[in-house]
Formats: sequence, C-alpha cells, structure tokens
Amino acid sequence: MTNSLFVLPSPLLGGIYRARRPTGPVVGLVVVLGCLIVGQAIAVLVLFPVLGASPEALLGGAMRLIDQLAMMLSFGGSAGLLALWLWGKERRSFGSVGFFPASRVGAHLALGAGVAVVLLSVPVGVNILSGQFEVGSVRAAQVGGALVALIGFIVQASTEEVVTRGYLMQVTYRKWGLTAAIAFQAVVFTALHGVNANVSVIALVNILLIALLLAFWALAEGGLWGVCAFHVVWNWFQGNVYGIEVSGMDIRTTVLDIGGAPGSATFLTGGGFGVEGSLLATAALAVATLLAALAFRHNLNRSSEV
Repeated sequence: MTNSLFVLPSPLLGGIYRARRPTGPVVGLVVVLGCLIVGQAIAVLVLFPVLGASPEALLGGAMRLIDQLAMMLSFGGSAGLLALWLWGKERRSFGSVGFFPASRVGAHLALGAGVAVVLLSVPVGVNILSGQFEVGSVRAAQVGGALVALIGFIVQASTEEVVTRGYLMQVTYRKWGLTAAIAFQAVVFTALHGVNANVSVIALVNILLIALLLAFWALAEGGLWGVCAFHVVWNWFQGNVYGIEVSGMDIRTTVLDIGGAPGSATFLTGGGFGVEGSLLATAALAVATLLAALAFRHNLNRSSEV
C-alpha cells in the first residue's frame, strides 16, 4: 500500500504498488527480454507448423497472410509468460499493468485509432502529393484478409505496449523515478527495433519518438487502452491498408499498393523500413510527442492542485 500523502504522477504507475513482491528495473528488463524472446519462440514453434506458415518469414522475407498471422500471434506467448510472472512472482493481476476499469474505454480506443490514422496519413499523403510515393491499384479482394490480419496486430502491438509502457515503466518508476521510467522504456523499445530489416538512423529516431509519444500518452490517460489502439492501427494501416513496409516487414496482403516512385528520396519515403524511416514522419511524431507531453503535464498540474 502507498502512503496516503503520496500522489502518483499517473494512475498507470499505481499498478506496481499492487504487487506483493515487486520486481526492480534491472530484473524487470530481464523479465521483459525473457518474455519477448522465450515466449515468442515457444509460440512460433507451435504456430508456424500448425498454421502452415513459412519459416522464411522469420528471416525477413515477404509475408503471406498466414505467415503474418503466425508471426503476430506469436507475441501472445510473450504476454502469457508475463502474465505468469505477474501472478507467480509479483502476486498481482495482468490488468494491473494498465488495463484498469474505466468508463471511457471506448473513447480511449477510438481516440487512439483515429490519431494513428491521421498521424500516419500526414507523411504518406505528403509523399503521394509530392510524387515520392506511387499508388497502385485498389485490391478490393484483399479487404477480408486485411481485416483478419488486424487480429494479429492486436496481439503484437498490445503486447509491446504491455511490456514497455506498462510493465517496464512501472517497475522502473518504483525504484528510479518518473524521468528514468520514461527514458528507460524508450531506450529499450528503440533497441528492440534496432534489429529490424533496413533500419536507419532516421528510423531509430522515429521509433524513439513513438516510444516517448506513447509513454506520455499512457501517463496522461492513466492506462494503456489508447496507446494499444494507436499502436495496433498504426502498424495495421501501414502494412495491410497502405501496403507500406512496417518497420522493415514486407506484408503481401494489402488493400492499397503504395511504394517509392523511381528516383524517390529514401529520407522522405523511408525506403525498405517503411514510412517510419522518413523525415516527414519525424516531424509529425515530434509534434505529436510534444502535444502528449503537454497533456500529461496539464493533468499532472491539475492533480497537484487537488
């Protein structure tokens, strides 16, 4: 139990105080890496043969729908291992990482999805209007497959939010404070994406901005509903709707076929990493991160006045 005079910067961080045997940030990082590596590996060994997915997809090859689903659903193994750790070691519920009961869950989900579409469409739209991107035909026959792929992204993106903006930020805050918690999860999140195909310096800067944006957002909201929706739709729209690479992942089941035009500038299109590697995305994400930080600061000031 926390001291009654102690005011948390955000309800999101209160989840760690529900733990009877809380974990520290160093062990917490080991837990996160273990869950992501071991949990996903176990799930891959089960899902790939069961679904008939191609092992080549694990090496960065083009992904059919079944390959994409197997890869994305494998993140469920990571979430499962974390749930076991929370229950077995820390003695708290999985929901305590940021899925607290709320009366406006639908509003948070809608806001997250809407902001993702708008924010992503800025660099994509500018690239199309400037001739950097070419738009192929609309693939109406693949709409159904794209909707199925959304299920996979719900598992993948939500798991990443749970382990970073949820669990890792909570355990770090308890020992090292708020600034360290925000910075630590951002560095870890960026490093995890540093092994992706076709990664660049610009891409890493943008991934860092996404980590900071979603950290401030989650803190301002007090939970993970909005950031999970943002992350899911951000990834899904890139890959299965717009047909652009998602952090270097080449997806084949797409509604649109958007790609770099001949002679296009990689620093504007993002090249093989996708639009997340674009300077246009840098500008959009920087503005969004500033707004999220201001929203969190506003909530923090308001709570301190009560």
